[in-house]
Amino acid sequence: MKTNLLKIASLCIVLGLAVTACTKDPVTSSLTPDAQSAAAVADNQIIQDESEDVYGLVDDVTFLPFGGRNFREAGGDGGGGKGKHGGHFPNLGIGWDKPWKGKFDNCADVSKTVADNVITIVYDYTGVTDGVCNDKAVGGKMTISMPVKPDSGFSGTLTRTVTYENLKRDTLVINGTHTITTTVADGKATASEKLANVTITNTNTNRVITYTSTKKRIVDNKGTSDKDDDESQTTGTTSAKASDGTEFTANITKTLIVKRSCSDAKGFPVSGTIEIKPFTGDTKIVDYGDGTCDLKYTVTVNGVTEEKEKTKPEKRKKG
Repeated sequence: MKTNLLKIASLCIVLGLAVTACTKDPVTSSLTPDAQSAAAVADNQIIQDESEDVYGLVDDVTFLPFGGRNFREAGGDGGGGKGKHGGHFPNLGIGWDKPWKGKFDNCADVSKTVADNVITIVYDYTGVTDGVCNDKAVGGKMTISMPVKPDSGFSGTLTRTVTYENLKRDTLVINGTHTITTTVADGKATASEKLANVTITNTNTNRVITYTSTKKRIVDNKGTSDKDDDESQTTGTTSAKASDGTEFTANITKTLIVKRSCSDAKGFPVSGTIEIKPFTGDTKIVDYGDGTCDLKYTVTVNGVTEEKEKTKPEKRKKG
């Protein structure tokens, strides 16, 4: 039982909608983890949260399938109608007349080019004044490449590729590549997702996490055009080196469920399990519980279960 970023046991980039991120507080714990692989669970939680955050970011800013509003089973405008989101969705995919900069950030310099039916969009934070946006330290770039959007009745495969170049939020910096291959059939979408050779650097400690993650994700949109009730089901594996040098694999042994309706735990699993196997040290089982919307989970090692909770970061004030 759960007693839900990057949305993580210690730190994260929360790249929600257009690169929102945060530094996570340490988890609360009554036991001391295995010293030989203490970072594996915490850093795998950072990886888990980061994977959710960057997927949500890319999906929102590109408006493509599995959750993308142009491919909803019900209520989607698709063709630029005056729906809930203002009708700024012309046929050329991301080339809407009011570029989406995110629900929380409007600091990035956003540029878009189209060539040979491929759209390239760049979110560039390098020119942000003093490197601070909405009280958060920012920097670097995110570049997305994707096909021109087909019509709303499309069936087939679409691929989005993303490159993160020193993309910074608060104390964390991400580099690496992200590929999302989405198959749409009968109005439903399934994605194969890979984050390759990704590094997450904590600028306070200079500690680095490196990983490659391959996942499959299915999104249930509940038959509505509103993303706020979406639920995702994710399976897959991760190979990583923790910030203390520990190498480990993490295998999702029971499908992770994430509910966007969990306002206080968006992006954080409400159920599912992950088996973490350090190359040296004991196997650890992370259990996110029974579906309750919270930030609690358990870690079991050698039959001993430890309750943890990811605490919310305090919002920084302007100084």
